[in-house]
Amino acid sequence: MCRKYYISALGAVAFVFIFSLPACSVYKAATQPGPADLTGIGIGSPRSELIAKLGAPKLVDDDKTGKKQDVFEFQSGLPQASKIRIIPYLAADVFTAGLAELLLWPLELTFLESATCVGMATYDPSKKVLTWSLSKKDGTQDC
Repeated sequence: MCRKYYISALGAVAFVFIFSLPACSVYKAATQPGPADLTGIGIGSPRSELIAKLGAPKLVDDDKTGKKQDVFEFQSGLPQASKIRIIPYLAADVFTAGLAELLLWPLELTFLESATCVGMATYDPSKKVLTWSLSKKDGTQDC
């Protein structure tokens, strides 16, 4: 009698293990942030608008000329329509019993990961943007 419960419990654990692990790429795709809203940010924008859209600056400093300078770091992902890739991920997981995750999860972590962007703003005395630069954290310009 005890052996019957042991086999049932073992089967339940195996079921949960098999059907919960294969969703890693699906989870990453579903929770990826959309593109950052940078509309209205540029020269002449008030500092408060940058903070409202990008969050608190990572670094606040003065540049060589004594003007206030903020460095913002934020995530910018793919457009929300790209989440449609969840459907083929689920199909691949079902038809390969989770083996597709060996390819899909690293793909999601490397090529389809949201970009970490860095924005640098310098302000005039009235706290309006004088200069604004934007790049990926790795230095490339396509953020």
